[in-house]
Amino acid sequence: MDDWLRSAPATLQSVRELRNRLAQGLSLFQVSPKDQANWLLCFSELATNSVKHTAPPATRLWLTLKEDETGLSLILEDDGGPQPGLASAPLPDELQEGGYGLALVHQLFAEVHFSRDGERNRVTLRQQGPVNQLPVIAVIDDDKVMRALLTAYLHEHYRVESYADSHAALLALRKQPPALVLSDIEMEGIDGFGLRQQLMKDPKMKGVPFIFLTGHQDQWTQSRAGALGIDDFLVKPITKQDLLLAVSRVLQRSEQLKSQWGEQLDQRMTSALRPLLPSTSIGGYQLALQTRAATVGGGDFLLVKDRVLWLGDVMGHDAEAKFFAHAYAGYLRGLLTAHDLERAPARLLTILSNAVHSDPLLGATLLTTLCIELGNEGRVQWASAGHPAPWLIGPGTIRQVGVTGPLPGLRPDPHFVTNERQLKPGEILLFWTDGLLDSRDAEERQRWEAQLKAICLTSGPGLEQLAHRIARWFDERINDAALDDMTLLLVACPGA
Repeated sequence: MDDWLRSAPATLQSVRELRNRLAQGLSLFQVSPKDQANWLLCFSELATNSVKHTAPPATRLWLTLKEDETGLSLILEDDGGPQPGLASAPLPDELQEGGYGLALVHQLFAEVHFSRDGERNRVTLRQQGPVNQLPVIAVIDDDKVMRALLTAYLHEHYRVESYADSHAALLALRKQPPALVLSDIEMEGIDGFGLRQQLMKDPKMKGVPFIFLTGHQDQWTQSRAGALGIDDFLVKPITKQDLLLAVSRVLQRSEQLKSQWGEQLDQRMTSALRPLLPSTSIGGYQLALQTRAATVGGGDFLLVKDRVLWLGDVMGHDAEAKFFAHAYAGYLRGLLTAHDLERAPARLLTILSNAVHSDPLLGATLLTTLCIELGNEGRVQWASAGHPAPWLIGPGTIRQVGVTGPLPGLRPDPHFVTNERQLKPGEILLFWTDGLLDSRDAEERQRWEAQLKAICLTSGPGLEQLAHRIARWFDERINDAALDDMTLLLVACPGA
């Protein structure tokens, strides 16, 4: 496909329009909806940065999509002033409150390159591997003519890997499972039945659909094949249309089963991970919680042990985010158990950050988190790792309090600050994940902040009532189209 190029004035409105056009372009390159979301999100971050932060300001944006043998790349250019800081500091230590910014871009793409080409700033994003990965069909048949015929039938819609005997197929398939196996039964050496039996012993191959192809349709052959749990049984000779229909049907059925298994697992994970409070009262404090998941997945979590609370937000809001939220929650439970006497939030965040820095699994995604300690007599301490600072709500006043530290795991020697507030009667701390005010538009975010502050200042007494009012405002605002998960936690100490 030829390069895809669009240009527009350097305005926030044009960024939104280009984003919509980019979605169309990505569809032309057959990019999956999940990958499209990553491309669109990172484009919005980078283009908004070009519009708002170049000096002298940019007047025009150029957007290019191109694909070669190494994969798909996106090139964004602007005619604003140079931005040498982007190239010299590719991965920031802290998140900006409006989103994940450059840290997210570097996390999602294999190559992020900033440069200055003549009078233009240029940033190039590239993913590894070809964009359009066709499903792989493994064809096993000792008849050379039949292998060639089956390959010819399938190659327009699938990537075909053919094998002349079962031994060669076993060696290859155990290394890289295909989407489907299509095997003859009558073969020299290990026949199709033996091949199927050996593949069933391999954990990586157990879920791979399997079709037998044979010239015999006697009852014994069909019964033995059925006992091996195959997905279809085709009799030679077979037409191209019948073969394609059978392969498509089996692949679709396989995806449906995986989806059903995933939904069942997700339901169990959702109930286990959904942020919950053990009680609305802890150590003399009153607490109220509201949470929303943008999809069936979700990356927000809340962990409570005695008077220590962890509020976390894993990048993303899909099943992958939920998996990492589980991983972090499990680690934090172990951390609190191992350091039962340690309650200083900054110290606990340092232990977490060092673990993320050295652990490939925990370091595979981005996390923002708050560690909160509910101390005696209304003394609340907290430390933040890239997380939005809380708001202090008092009689007729509302303001942001505390400072934010670096993201967990980005440096080997992190420095976190323990913030402290002696809560007075009538004061409330509002802790939240950034989905509450998530917006790529600065003006829109300011409007939402003003609306949220008005709700906080006009609500009557009662923590639960305030939490419900904020949640209703959030639901009405996003209209079932949340961009991110949202969790809010209100803390008050009436007896302070």
